Amino acid sequence: MISFLNFEQLHGKKNIGSTNLRVHQLIKYWPEAEQYKFGSKPDVLVFQKVYWNVDYYLPETYKGGLKILDICDPDWLDNMYIKKTVDSMDAIVVPSKGLQDFMRQLTDKPVKLIPDRFDMELVPDFKKHNGKLKRIVWFGYRHNAETIEGAIPALERLNIALTVISDEDPLMWRFAHNTEHYRKSYKFHKYNEESIYQRLQEAQACLLPDGLRPKDIFKSNNKTIKAHLASLPVAKNIDDLERFMSDVERNKEAEYNYKQAKKAYDVKLSIKEYKDLINELQSRDKKN
Repeated sequence: MISFLNFEQLHGKKNIGSTNLRVHQLIKYWPEAEQYKFGSKPDVLVFQKVYWNVDYYLPETYKGGLKILDICDPDWLDNMYIKKTVDSMDAIVVPSKGLQDFMRQLTDKPVKLIPDRFDMELVPDFKKHNGKLKRIVWFGYRHNAETIEGAIPALERLNIALTVISDEDPLMWRFAHNTEHYRKSYKFHKYNEESIYQRLQEAQACLLPDGLRPKDIFKSNNKTIKAHLASLPVAKNIDDLERFMSDVERNKEAEYNYKQAKKAYDVKLSIKEYKDLINELQSRDKKN
């Protein structure tokens, strides 16, 4: 049996994006996997964003089987005991090349890149674009909205309205030149996983500039892929915004990326990659 001890469980929270992406979706299609049950001793215990701490020793003391750390954020920047946790693991799993490169500096143990992927049963059919670009969407946690501050004047100039989907409203209309006028077309929706694709498709493109903060080099591409699965072209700069004013360009970009995402980002591929890693670790132990 494979058990996931995850961030939601440890902190008593619900609807955490990383736990949904890296635990719940996998368990849905993986009969041998489940959430960790107190006192159980699974053959493999995956610690999803769960670390050793001065008052929490399980990552070090658990002796029931293989231990894997699934880390999706640079949590050492928040003073988490990452090296201490890594030293207690048999392998590390990450969703991005940036995290993989960093974690390989901490250990000689296997560091496997398993991207954030998605439940294809929930993905809507491709939606064709018609007409001029009038509304763009950004989505994510409120504290990450700072990445689009510089884009607001460009949206205002091009007469593109903005929708934000987040845990809290970051009030991005504040960064327009004519704040009161831009505020009239601005929309905010509370993030809801059950309706996210429908909300995204109310826009005609997605605004996701590359972040310039130190932690951004470690970020997963999951928002870009989710936008692709919602049939949206992703704008990263002013050139993209101007190009996507045309529905021909939006359709060309969106259709290609939709097809690619459907092939490469099915969560069932992540399950296979996890199984391959576990088999590799178990084979190594038998040889030793």
